[in-house]
Amino acid sequence: MSTTAKEAPSSLFSLLPNDIVLNILARVPRWYHPILSCVSKNLRFLVSSSELKITRSLLEKDRFYVCFQEHSNSPSLTTYHWFSFTENRRCLVSIPFTSPVEPYFATLTLGPEIYFVGKSRSMWILDSRSGKLRQGPRPLVACDQAAVGLVNDKIYVFGGIDDMNKRYYEGIHAQVFDLKTQTWHVGPNLSVKLACLNRSVVTPSLGRKIYVRGTDRDVTIYDIKDGKCDKIIPADDFSSGDMCVVDNVIYMYYHNVGLMWYESKEKQWSVVHGLEFNGVFNSIAIAEYNGKLAFLWHDRNKREIWCAMINLYGSSKVAIRGRVEWSHRLLSDLPSNYNFKHFTICTDY
Repeated sequence: MSTTAKEAPSSLFSLLPNDIVLNILARVPRWYHPILSCVSKNLRFLVSSSELKITRSLLEKDRFYVCFQEHSNSPSLTTYHWFSFTENRRCLVSIPFTSPVEPYFATLTLGPEIYFVGKSRSMWILDSRSGKLRQGPRPLVACDQAAVGLVNDKIYVFGGIDDMNKRYYEGIHAQVFDLKTQTWHVGPNLSVKLACLNRSVVTPSLGRKIYVRGTDRDVTIYDIKDGKCDKIIPADDFSSGDMCVVDNVIYMYYHNVGLMWYESKEKQWSVVHGLEFNGVFNSIAIAEYNGKLAFLWHDRNKREIWCAMINLYGSSKVAIRGRVEWSHRLLSDLPSNYNFKHFTICTDY
């Protein structure tokens, strides 16, 4: 085959109008975007463009789900209740999802599927389209209060301790699940010991590293290549557990300050200007949704769940501002023994 023939498909694709290319890219799973960014400068620009996010939102492929844990006096009677966000009505609707029975588990979403890694040696996968739950290949060791992240086609699970003996399981600090081969293997051990972890966030555009929020309030950066860990010092002692990434920028909510973003080069936190979200919310959950930041909170006095959809704009090199697109009550009359458990964003692609 000649060189001209080999280059023809790429050349023909580059000749297509941008609106057609955007329509095609909107149907490509987002975890392939880093690979597409390496093909050409034009694709790299389109993959990170606001136009692609708008196109995806028009297809209504991104959906978010909220899970509440209903507490009881007996751990064996603990139940979970799932709700789906309805865009046109801006409310949460109860859905008959089944959850694993383990009371502690980390979650990760991959397309329309939600992966659960529990304190027992098990992995469960929930298909958000059908609501069916299936058991995946068993991890090498159990992990209680571990972090989970996705890089390329591999799921990383690390940290966590043996809840009974307060030690690491069999010396394994990290394990990796290969989505292609459906097999587990030992990952690079962490350079520091992380026992209890409560939130993790990962995006390949952040250097293929996994960012983890620990119970010590620091954010630990885990390098998947060698297990080396760095620390991000918190901006305030009173922060929510959730982090999220929007357009390659990490965001976290601090109760005494408000919504903040992290400037990786200067290694400092800065306030997102234009918002009045400081000191008034508890039980916070945040996530990226169609290129925006979905901000959920629980009004315990009124037993209500509220959501604000925030547009973020500006430059991560100078300053970032936020504008509330809408704020609405999603759920009322929430039972007092219901607590936030999961806030996940799924996509049909």
